Amino acid sequence: TEAQTNGIKAIDGIEVPTTSANKEKAVTDLNTAAENAKKAIDQDSNLTDEEKQAAKDQIDSDAKTAQDAINNAKTNDDVKKAVDAGTLAIDKDAANAAIDNAVAGKKAEISNLPLTDEEKTALNNEVDQKAKDAKEAINTAATPEDVTTAQENGIKNINDIDVPTESAAKQAAKKAVAEAATAKNNAIDSSNLTDEEKAALKQEVTEAQKAADQAIDNATTNAAVTEAQTNGIKAIDGIEVPT
Repeated sequence: TEAQTNGIKAIDGIEVPTTSANKEKAVTDLNTAAENAKKAIDQDSNLTDEEKQAAKDQIDSDAKTAQDAINNAKTNDDVKKAVDAGTLAIDKDAANAAIDNAVAGKKAEISNLPLTDEEKTALNNEVDQKAKDAKEAINTAATPEDVTTAQENGIKNINDIDVPTESAAKQAAKKAVAEAATAKNNAIDSSNLTDEEKAALKQEVTEAQKAADQAIDNATTNAAVTEAQTNGIKAIDGIEVPT
């Protein structure tokens, strides 16, 4: 009887934890990954508060999915798989936000340049394509290391897009106006006018060229640039040089 009592006592004394230490550690690791990802998003200075919050909400959603998987896991291996999958998803959320941040920075740079709308659109399309490529690489990455590599390459590719500080369309238009002005000045020089008469006509040419250049600078579309160029050349050509 004593042996029976002692045996039952020993069995009853075996503590059965109400929670799994392995699962608790997994959840802690997951929460740490989520917090670190959110801190990284807070550093994305080109994103709006709303964009940052949307990225953080996605992190919370992916963390909850992973926590559910951890809680439902039957083996230590299942717990590890759940935490690894959750951490990877969270890493991807932060990486995608970093790409969005690089896009916003590059597009702000493009927006502030004296380019035509069409030139800006072409550059913005290039930025969007680089971002799409980067996000595809991030979303298909199988490890956190692959995510980091895809993020770094994506940001570099976006930042490396060459953004001209001058509009090619506007430069070409100004060149055409300048050629018209040179031709008109040559005609003035070849005339039989006095030096004073020539100087007065050349002043008209200078003013017409200056007005055309200003109109070209103010143009926001390729069509407006062409119109300013055409009007400028017409004004210069219209300056009469008496024979």
